[in-house]
Amino acid sequence: MSATDSERRLEADGDRGTIALDVRPILAAGEEPLELILETAAGVAEGEVLQVTAPFEPVPLYAVLGARGFAHRTEMRGADHFVVRFTQTGITPESTVAEVYERYPAAAPILAEHGFDLCCGGAHTLEFAARAHGLERDDLVRRLQEAALAAD
Repeated sequence: MSATDSERRLEADGDRGTIALDVRPILAAGEEPLELILETAAGVAEGEVLQVTAPFEPVPLYAVLGARGFAHRTEMRGADHFVVRFTQTGITPESTVAEVYERYPAAAPILAEHGFDLCCGGAHTLEFAARAHGLERDDLVRRLQEAALAAD
């Protein structure tokens, strides 16, 4: 499925780096927008935003896009009007501890809280570090993404 101009557009109102995708017409037509969302998300660069408008809170999308480096902020504008801003942080389970620290110093307290170091352990991926420290990988990645988003 390809997006029309009304479904996917680059914001022109000064919100640079935001791609808006309104999936309400797609869902109203009885179609599934996931493929279009993932295709669009693949083109979002670090620091840019994919803004998804849906008739319900797209909770499953949080984990799917979170695994691809996106942090999210959700706004309910009405009973059937949710706007979710997915910001590409570049933080994924494959990111190294050192990469996260260098790109997002605001993540340092979270790394320190779990005893992650930048010496020997800095070259390890978040997935490896989480496993080595007995942490839930997805929770760690989500917290680091949130810290990166809060720093902006």
